[in-house]
Amino acid sequence: MVLNITVSKRGLYQMSYDIHITRADHWTESTNKPIAMEELKNYFSGKSEFEYSKEFSITGPFSMTISGEFFIWSNEDVKVPFRYSEGMITISHADDEVIDKMKEVAAELNAIVQGEEGETY
Repeated sequence: MVLNITVSKRGLYQMSYDIHITRADHWTESTNKPIAMEELKNYFSGKSEFEYSKEFSITGPFSMTISGEFFIWSNEDVKVPFRYSEGMITISHADDEVIDKMKEVAAELNAIVQGEEGETY
């Protein structure tokens, strides 16, 4: 299990749980049945609420910038990083609204939404 620490909207530190969009039967096998980066770039380019970036910055009690491949969802005043790596998209500490968006994206990509422990949404 991968543990990440996130800062909630209330400024509390929390351990987070990763949820994935994958085409594999289990997210740990995503490199065997990957979603290609070029396919994602084409898909998200048609979604005005998403923006591609090679980094994601967080501010709060501390600030940091994370390098990677991100499709950042702008949902009102919140930015949610859909991080691409190893043939899948991962989001840490997703709430119900984010999981609903993940399910929408997964359905259009012929993929599934799966938690760290293998449960599907």
